[in-house]
Amino acid sequence: MNKKVVSIVLCAIMCLSLLAGCGSSSSAAATTSAAASDTAAASDKTYTMKMHLSIGETDPVYKSAELFAKTVNEKTNGNITVELYPSSSLGNTADCLEGLSMGICNIVYEAVANLASISPLANIDAAPYMYSSVDHWRAVWEGEVGQKILKDMGDESNMEIMGAALQGIRVMCTNKKVESPADVKGLKLRTPTMPMYLDTWAWLGASPTPLGGSEVFTAIQQGTVDGAENGLTNIVSLSWHECTKYIIETNHVYTTDSFIMDKDYFASLPAEYQTIIREAAVEAGKSCADSILSATEEKRQICVDAGLEFVDTDVMLWQQALDGFLEEKYPGLVEYAEAIKAADLAK
Repeated sequence: MNKKVVSIVLCAIMCLSLLAGCGSSSSAAATTSAAASDTAAASDKTYTMKMHLSIGETDPVYKSAELFAKTVNEKTNGNITVELYPSSSLGNTADCLEGLSMGICNIVYEAVANLASISPLANIDAAPYMYSSVDHWRAVWEGEVGQKILKDMGDESNMEIMGAALQGIRVMCTNKKVESPADVKGLKLRTPTMPMYLDTWAWLGASPTPLGGSEVFTAIQQGTVDGAENGLTNIVSLSWHECTKYIIETNHVYTTDSFIMDKDYFASLPAEYQTIIREAAVEAGKSCADSILSATEEKRQICVDAGLEFVDTDVMLWQQALDGFLEEKYPGLVEYAEAIKAADLAK
């Protein structure tokens, strides 16, 4: 009798185990099937994204935007189409940045300094004399320092900021010959509307005048301003070289463009698409830096042919004139500036 009881108990235990195993397998299979179905559904969903650019179609930055769009489209098997809107055809940069959260546009490809009104850290992009060379710039933005800046800036602004493209190395184009910081005293210089640019030139004794890019040519012609500052490729594309006499090689700012998206919208995309977009942004940024350097030499020759004089100037004098500027005006950026300077492999 005892043996029969033991046998019955063992049999019952085995049956329960088999039932439990079958239930687990069915549950696991159902979960796997559901996940696969979700992934497939996500991968099949299509998106059309509008990208704002302030520059025109002939600019090297536009060419890198085309590369980004092509790469994203190909790697998502055509499920993401990125439409490019150059020459501020969707509106100015400030409005487009604000419109990201409302879907007016989905990507802004611009200098990160444009985020300064919502992220104080973004001013670091316009801070003078952060870099000693293009190699130094690459070491920062293709390394850990640049990635930390983009992440911290994104957290401050609720934006996803990806890739780093060298928009240009800023110089001055003027109708007054400038050979040292002393020569800018009272100079009416057009600057972007961003605080860092205004503060930098006011510190040096100039009279910074904020104007939109499209207003500068006429302002120089009419004598409203004595000149402007920008990257050489932008100076030529905006025809400022046609109304000025000198290019002052101050090389004071290395402007960095990035692909900027609303963080919530970006997070709503399938994870695989997020990865593709991030990688495409990095690839396009590297390509842009190479194109800008090549185009800068071409634009230099255009300026020479137009009769402009290139004025070499002692950069150390400008750095000395700006000594203490960042500490007094932007103390919150000092830590980041020190990290940028420490990344200079030549030192």
